[in-house]
Amino acid sequence: MTRFFTSLGLERQHARFVERKMNHSLSQWLKVNRNGSRSIEQKSGDRPTVMVVEDEFWIRVLIADELRTAGYLVVECSTADEAIDLLRCGVAVHVVFTDVNMPGSMNGVALAQAVRVEFPELKLLVTSAHPHQKTFSGLFVPKPYDPHRVAGLIDQLIGTTPGPLR
Repeated sequence: MTRFFTSLGLERQHARFVERKMNHSLSQWLKVNRNGSRSIEQKSGDRPTVMVVEDEFWIRVLIADELRTAGYLVVECSTADEAIDLLRCGVAVHVVFTDVNMPGSMNGVALAQAVRVEFPELKLLVTSAHPHQKTFSGLFVPKPYDPHRVAGLIDQLIGTTPGPLR
């Protein structure tokens, strides 16, 4: 059986299942079927989930921590390639918050375009330190940003406030 390694968390393999603890707030099971296809069962309760796509580690940690404090579940990705792969595998999120400039085969604008085509129900929020890179129609937050403001924008996008963790 193949092991799947990502930057999302520690993995532990069980016979035909891989259990992933993602950021201590989201549990999901990646089932590897006999034909090699994958399906994901996600247990996230009723809290909205935000996918943060940011290659700069400390920026990603800062915004992810703020969003968790605001009551969101957070899935962290360091590249757009990783993010689109997780979405295509069935990871359920409500909002994708992505940086524009990232390593890999696609940047944040390409990710936003792919999300719009493949997952039109998802909300998008894009950020960059270079405002001239806003080459799509959508909500844009210039860097540096206030993490509280980003959480507020996500609240508006979803139309609800999850409330702080208790």
